[in-house]
Formats: sequence, C-alpha cells, structure tokens
Amino acid sequence: MHKPHKHDLLMHRKWFRLFSWAALTCVVSFSVFLVEHNATVLRTSLIPTPTHKPFDGTVYPIAKVPNWAQLSSEEYDNSYTSIPSSKLIDAPYYNSNDFHTSFDELTWGDPATEDLRNAKITYSVPYMGDYTLDSVEYSGSHLAVDIKVPAGTPVFSIGNGVIVKVSNISSGFGHHVVVEHKNFPTINSENNITTYYASYSHLSTILVSEGQVVDKGDQIALSGATGTATTPHLHFQMDNDEVDWHPYWPFTWQESSDAGLSFFEAVNTGLGYDRGVASTVNPMKYVQKYLDPSASVVENAATYEEEEEVDEPEVVDEPEVVDEPEVVDEPEVVDEPEVDTYTPPAAPSPGQAHSLTFKVVVGSEYEEGETAYFTVYVNDEDGNTYTGSFDGVIRLSLNNDVGNISDKKITDSELSGGKVKLNISDLEAGKSKIKVSYGEKVEYSDWFEVNKSVAPEVEVGLTSFTDVPESHTNYEAITYLAENGVISGYPDGTFKPNEVVTRAEALKFVLEGINAQIEESNLPYDDVSDSAWYYKYVSTAHLRSIVAGYDDGNFKASNVVSKAEFFKILFSAMDVDIPSRVKKDPFVDVDNNDWFAPYFEYAKDENIIDSKLRAWPSTGMKRADVAEAMYRVMAD
Repeated sequence: MHKPHKHDLLMHRKWFRLFSWAALTCVVSFSVFLVEHNATVLRTSLIPTPTHKPFDGTVYPIAKVPNWAQLSSEEYDNSYTSIPSSKLIDAPYYNSNDFHTSFDELTWGDPATEDLRNAKITYSVPYMGDYTLDSVEYSGSHLAVDIKVPAGTPVFSIGNGVIVKVSNISSGFGHHVVVEHKNFPTINSENNITTYYASYSHLSTILVSEGQVVDKGDQIALSGATGTATTPHLHFQMDNDEVDWHPYWPFTWQESSDAGLSFFEAVNTGLGYDRGVASTVNPMKYVQKYLDPSASVVENAATYEEEEEVDEPEVVDEPEVVDEPEVVDEPEVVDEPEVDTYTPPAAPSPGQAHSLTFKVVVGSEYEEGETAYFTVYVNDEDGNTYTGSFDGVIRLSLNNDVGNISDKKITDSELSGGKVKLNISDLEAGKSKIKVSYGEKVEYSDWFEVNKSVAPEVEVGLTSFTDVPESHTNYEAITYLAENGVISGYPDGTFKPNEVVTRAEALKFVLEGINAQIEESNLPYDDVSDSAWYYKYVSTAHLRSIVAGYDDGNFKASNVVSKAEFFKILFSAMDVDIPSRVKKDPFVDVDNNDWFAPYFEYAKDENIIDSKLRAWPSTGMKRADVAEAMYRVMAD
C-alpha cells in the first residue's frame, strides 16, 4: 500500500467525515412523530385511497450520484446541480458483500477500488446496519438504507403507487413522503403479492401531495437534510403491511432510555432488532430484484434552490390537499386484474439468500463466575454442514442476561468447517437460552442454568501461559506484567488473551497494576451491590474521579469497556497530565471535540497506539489489548 500524499490524507479525512456524518443522521423524534402519526391515521381512515397502475417493475430511488472518488474537495458540499454532469454516475449496485471490505483495505487513488469505494460511500448505512464506519447488514437496528447524495438530488418513486403521506416536520424524519404500493410481489416470491410502503425522508422539497397517484420513475422530491440530519442524504425505507404507521421505527426513546442507551448506542446494539426485521424489507435488494432495465425516470422541471429558501413554513400542512375528493377517488383505475399475471423483467439480481439452519450446543449447568463455552453449527436447508458465504451477520444474544457473549456478530469469515466456538463470560446466577438471529430466522439453544457459588480465586504468579506462545503479538507485554505481578492468569494455566474485558475488570487490572490504595464508600450506582466482587474497585475509582456512571443511575460493570473508556481509566488512575482540549483531530475517527480526544492525543504521542490513521475508540478491549496498553505506559 503506497504512502498517501498529504493532500490525499486531507481528502481521506474529508471523505471520512462526510461518510460518518451521513451515517449519524436518522434520529427519530418520537414525540413529534407520534402526534403526526395519529393525525395521518385519522386522515387515512376517513379518505378512500385511489388505485395505481399494476406493478410493472421498479427503478432506483436515486438515478445519479456523484463519483465521490473524482470530486475535488471544493465540490464535496456542492448541491446536485452544481456538480458537473461528467462527475455524476449511475447509482451503484447495492451488494451486501461490499460492506465486509474495510475502508482501510481500499487504496486511495487506485482505479481498481474506485467502484467499491463509491458504493460504500453512497450506501453509508446498510439495511439493519449500525452507525459505525464499516457497518455491515444485520449488525444493528437501522431498518433502512441511507443513501448519501448532495442536496437537491432528484428522488423518484421506485414503483407505481399512491402518495399516502406528505409531512414537513422539522425534526425526526424531517420532510418525508410515504408511497403505498398495493399488489406488489413479495421480496421472497414473485408469485405472492402484498402491500409495501416506501418512505423517503430528510427531503428538501416535496413535489407531490397526499392522494396523488404516481408511476414508477416519477420524480417525487429533492433530497436534503431536513429533520434530525447533519448532512444531505436520503433515508430510504420499505415497511410491510403489518405495522400501523409509516415510516416505522423499531424502538421508542423511552425504551432506549430504559436500556441506558443513547439513540446511536441503541441502534448500534440492535435495540428493537426483531421488530425491525419483522416490519421491513431490504429496500435496495427489493428494488434490484425487480428492476426494470428498460424504464426511465421522469424529472420534474423543478430545480434545486438553496435549502433555506426551500423550507418555507407555508408548505407545512396544506389542508386543501386532504379534502379534495377528485384527487382521492379515481374509479377508472380501480381493479386492474393483470396485476396477478405480472412477470418480472430480466434484471441483475443480488443472488438467492441462503436458507441457513442453526444448532447451538451448550452445557446445561454452570456455576456463577465460570465461563460457559458453546458451539454454533451452521447448516444448509438440508441439514448439511454449510461451508459457503452468506450476506450480513448472524447475531447472538441471551434471552436472559446472565453473562457476556464473546462475539455477538458472526460473519462467514469466522466460520471454520461450518461452526464457530464462543463463550459466555462473567456468568451470574439465573437461567437463559442462547438466541441465534439471521435475517428473519430466529432459533434458540436449550436452556442452561447458572447456579450461585463463590468463584475460585484466580491463581497468581503465572509468568507463562499455555495460550500465549512467544510468537504471540502481545507476548512481551503479557509476560512482563505477569512477572511483575500486575496481571495473572487462570487456574488452568491460560491467560485467555482474546476474552473481552468488562468495565469492572478494567478497573481491577489498572488499580491493582499501579498498587492503588483500595478504598470503599457508599456508591450512587443502583446496580453495584456492596457484595459484588468489584465493589471495592468501583468505589476506589469513584472516589478518585476515575470513572462515572450513566444518566440512569447505573454503572454497568458488566459492559465491555471500550478503548476510549479504558484510556480514560488508565491515564486518570496514573495521574497523567492530559490537556483539557485538543486543537486538531488526533485520528480520522476521533474528532478534536470528542470528550476522549485528549486521551487519544496522548496515546498517539506516547506510541501507545500504533495506528496513525484510525483509533477505533468504540472498539471493545480484550485482555491482550489491556496488557499491551498498560505495558507501554509502565515500561516507558
């Protein structure tokens, strides 16, 4: 990989920021949203819906996007009409496998990766993805596809339909349109028909009205950044007919608050995942499955105006559109029998989804404090070992929270011989099942039970571990810390370098590593019992202002500690002189205004982080990572 020129690095950072801002744009304001939803339900319950033409294929919601790889830095923020036509390309093909290639693997300026780079930038958040930079499908609960486009990009109806909702709210989805598509083939079978609702959100200008019949390829709007959006993009979503409002969202603010999660954390951890999968379909895969290659889009004469001129208050709520019977009722179009005889045109297809089946083998009984090891077997529909590739991720969770699963998202690259071995650490008393989710498929393991017991003390003094050979990347750090009594292994002679570290374990690592005076006092955290093994460490860290809890009054000791949290714990415990603010971004994924920026600036300056480009601040720390960071600080 060639060393990038300074200008390339600036472009890289610019692209990253544009991408990451596009990925953080679909926050739903439920208070406004639900009020508007109730009004929409009332209107649609009183007004009959006209009928559209029979289904005859689909078109892309966006016809042209910028060739992001060829734009100059001055053109990044331009409106659609300000970008030269020579730098516009057809909307890229949406391929699930593209998201498994990291931006780190793409060489800037390499023509061989230009198409892939454009696709990843354009589809900034994949279906059921999360808000991380290299998100993949089924890694979160974002039930739409975010399409990064300049302000004023023409937006088209993907198929024949009826406009059932036009909204100009200033928060949440912003200005958005919902199109009802009746008697459309399902995403799984062209022989079965259903009703879908396609929604287009964060628009700058809406060019249609409620009750209007549209054909596939009709322009319905211009893209924008209205509502809770930080950069222009199109939030493209397809709901099924089983939910009561559109656009649907899989969780409420109250649910995320009750879980102690911010909106973005809720999406990233998959809050409401099952509801999202059950209520929507992958909109881009649907469009591409039934794509009509002979169809053309129809642009309106409207041209893009500056966004502050577009957002005029008199556009919000036009009651005369609601009560115009001549728009609502068009009997001459009703009941077109040829819908049932539609044969989809030949078109590119993303391929048949693999019908995977799963079996989870786990023990029936464990003791509190132990680690439960289990194996997930992946088979095809005939029950044979599956050794191919599959789209998205297999998600693992516990129906009762009795511990921490070592890997909650499995990709095809992690399977070996059709299986993967994982574990559940920090077991707490209770009973649970392991839940396996893949797309709409959900399967469970048998019940297993964790009995109360006193966990055995960890053996101290091991300086060599059976699972840390000399060839291990972190051998020197682990051995040094073990020889100096800073860390220890397990009774079976292992160190388990790849096990993730919880917030409580991180405190124990650091405080014992620096021989801190352990103190106990009353704690303000609702979820830290004075009988917990980590109580004294949390108490010490709280008294020394090393850590703080969450807004809901909990400490969440069993949560995996992120790199950002760990650096704060480590440097604060060691009284490192950290500057209060940072003048420039230390890494492309660490903004200088982030609360953790000073810690990453220090880690970079002191060579505690090897990377010069990305720091991955939200990545969970493993035991080997913790040992390496402590070693570099202590051995300095």
